[in-house]
Amino acid sequence: MTRAERVSRNLNRALHALFAADERAWLLGEDVADPYGGAFKVAQGLSTAYPDRVLSTPLSENGITGVAGGLALCGDTVIVEIMFGDFAGLAFDPILNLITKSVAMYGERTPMRVVIRCPVGGGRGYGATHSQSPQKHFIGIPHLALYELSPLHDAADVLAAALRRDEPAMLFEDKILYTQRRYVDGRVDDRLAFESRGADGNWARVHDPDATGAPTLVIAPGGVANRAIAAATRAAERGRTVEVLVPARLYPVDVDGLRDLLDGAHGVIVAEESTAGGTWGSEVAARLHAEAWPLLRGPVELVSSADRVIPSAPHLEQAVLLGTDAILDRIMRLPAAPVATGDRGGPTDAPATPAGVSPGVPGAVPVPRTDPSPVDPPPSAPTTAAQAGVPVDVPRLNPNDDSYVLLEWLVADGATVEAGEPVAAVETSKAIEELAATRAGVLRQDVAAGADCAPGAPIGRILPESAVPAPPEPLGSPAAAYPEQVEAVGTRTATPGRPLPPAQRRIADVVSTSHREIPVAFTAVRVDVTAALAHARRAADETGATVGLTEVVIAAVAALHERFGALYARLTGDGLVVDAEAPSIGLTVDVGTGLFLPVIRDAAGLDLGDLADAVVALRMKALRGRLREEDMAGMNFLVALNDTPGVTVSRPIIPPGVTCALSVPDVHREVVLDGDGGVRERAVADLGLAYDHRLVNGAQAGAYLAALGEVLQR
Repeated sequence: MTRAERVSRNLNRALHALFAADERAWLLGEDVADPYGGAFKVAQGLSTAYPDRVLSTPLSENGITGVAGGLALCGDTVIVEIMFGDFAGLAFDPILNLITKSVAMYGERTPMRVVIRCPVGGGRGYGATHSQSPQKHFIGIPHLALYELSPLHDAADVLAAALRRDEPAMLFEDKILYTQRRYVDGRVDDRLAFESRGADGNWARVHDPDATGAPTLVIAPGGVANRAIAAATRAAERGRTVEVLVPARLYPVDVDGLRDLLDGAHGVIVAEESTAGGTWGSEVAARLHAEAWPLLRGPVELVSSADRVIPSAPHLEQAVLLGTDAILDRIMRLPAAPVATGDRGGPTDAPATPAGVSPGVPGAVPVPRTDPSPVDPPPSAPTTAAQAGVPVDVPRLNPNDDSYVLLEWLVADGATVEAGEPVAAVETSKAIEELAATRAGVLRQDVAAGADCAPGAPIGRILPESAVPAPPEPLGSPAAAYPEQVEAVGTRTATPGRPLPPAQRRIADVVSTSHREIPVAFTAVRVDVTAALAHARRAADETGATVGLTEVVIAAVAALHERFGALYARLTGDGLVVDAEAPSIGLTVDVGTGLFLPVIRDAAGLDLGDLADAVVALRMKALRGRLREEDMAGMNFLVALNDTPGVTVSRPIIPPGVTCALSVPDVHREVVLDGDGGVRERAVADLGLAYDHRLVNGAQAGAYLAALGEVLQR
């Protein structure tokens, strides 16, 4: 497969090609000149190559855009970079009253070749005024076209399509895409393919070529496309067929190339990151209703971010912005596609619903962990139809497991729960997942804690509050055993003390096993990391990724596998040593909900930019409670981050099955004497290696740390 370039590099290359082909092309923006090259490095190299036509401007979006309008009136091509799309509102007047009006208000058509680039979207913790998606505010302005970059479109094609119109255009660029690589060769992954459709290849269709049945179509632009693709993948695990349609041009809305897909679609959902109300999705729905009404099986569904100001804190930002879970929820709320249908729109189109399952409502989805409240086995299940309730189903969490263990119920039987509240913890072969209620009501437990449960099987039900009276305390419950120590709180009970959360209990098990079974030795060395930090900064500038000492250390550890194979081997229960064919580097990640050890299996084959992307992706998965079994499998070396400010040395725990763990503490500065007696300052880190003394001796550990130090100092 072709190695794809990053979205930011793809756009940078497109701009270079435009300037090489058009001697009247200009770039105007704040700090776009080298060496800065713009806030997101998209303009790097342009001012060096074309110094007279790339101008860093004052901080005035209104002024920048006004000058662009004047240059366009003179026949020039102008690219305007708005540093953050949030500030496009400051340019609204020249966009509305100068640039767009000039196309047609002088008695003849006047070409206005202006493209206003706007980095948009959240996901980076930039806060309320640097994270918005303002696309909807520019819909409907005559002679103004709106485009959005995606990983499925070539930026050069998008720019060419915008400029061919000889009318102003705005190009929205989701910031989270800049460091991601494009999809190429018609493949998104091993399962999903994509193809271009419509005029100018405007639409990218992501689909599973082997899928059967009427698909749900999810229309998602820009950075939302990846979230929609992830939702489609998870929906497929639940038996749904979903295709994702990604446009390059948002407005005017173009439905060419979609009619045959609409003809066979079970439903249509439009997903966008803006807040609801007056949205691009509304415009898409209106066009589909106007031009393809006979083909639609139902109303076009819309899903957006919450109607809130965007916070900076990652967990709060995540709660506000449209994510994969919200898209998946909307997909699953559509009734399941019928097995057979009659005439479109007729009574035989009513979907069949499996017995005991409410239409369109998934039983449960994994959510971030909370403290559990274990209870005893539930009473027998009600049998009336009114009491059947919404099942709490166990989703397929791990393709390698045919059954899981219901570790515990987090909510008491008979307790009132809210939609999205964690109700049960399920343990797979390597991880613990929590399941959440999909609607509010009263929880009834049908499977006892400790029992095995199969993927797709119900373990309980959520009943309407009016359907069930409060149950009596079950025999053997904490309240029955210790009534004097229990304080009633509504329908819940609180016992003295607090049990460990599932994730922390998992950590406790690993630590206990490590101390019990592994004879650990420990060696630490002080390493000058000044050069390594400079190398990380250069890599960050070159790739646009967030590269730091962590990524440089992981790359160095992966590179040393060939020279020090014994440190990556494992010892079996019968005393055999199994060498690792390739380095699979584990990384400690603590996001406040527990300590996780995700694995980068292809670290030796990644450049620093890709490695940084992989680290960020794993951390975001941990933050969102989305780490899976495969994310934490196959580790043969652990890099343990202990970089809390002030920590100078730390001895890590060696997980079972691993021979070595390298601790990376906080970097601190010290003053040293040069060989000629001069004084200089350097950045140092005390790297510590914990190793299984059954496989590795002190001399090997010392040689390894010395080699690692040499790599970092180079």
